[in-house]
Order: sequence, then structure tokens, then C-alpha cells
Amino acid sequence: MSQATPTSQSQNVQTVTIEREMNEYGALTVHVDGQNATRHIVEYASDELKTILRQLPSGSSVPLTIEPIGTRGNAWRATSLTQ
Repeated sequence: MSQATPTSQSQNVQTVTIEREMNEYGALTVHVDGQNATRHIVEYASDELKTILRQLPSGSSVPLTIEPIGTRGNAWRATSLTQ
């Protein structure tokens, strides 16, 4: 199975608010601030990024670079925290 290579156009820096803290499977549910959108973060560019996001409580807002995974569903990969 081939996997699409992300392009800079598919990456998306957004301020998100954590709705549900990361679960035991590594999934994190966030709300995109200023939009009526929810994202399910299920992959992380690094273990360090995953650890940082795991420590954040519900209600925390962070600027996060995310990209969609695949062509279906609402699964996203977090690639970096931005300033």
C-alpha cells in the first residue's frame, strides 16, 4: 500500500484547544479555534512531540502544525508545535 507524501500545502498551522486528553492508544481530540471543526490526532512526528501533547490538560490551547492522514476519515498527524 502506498502512502501519499505530504506537501507544504497539506500542512496546516492552527491554534487548537484540547477537548479530550490523549487516550491510552495515543489519540488526542482537539477543536480548531475559530472554526467549527474537530480533529483527531492519531500520529505524531516524534516521540518528544507526543510526550509534550500527552502532558497537556483539557482546555489547553496550542499552535499546532497538523496534516491529514490518508483520504478518508478525520485522522491527522501532528508535525510540530509552533510559536
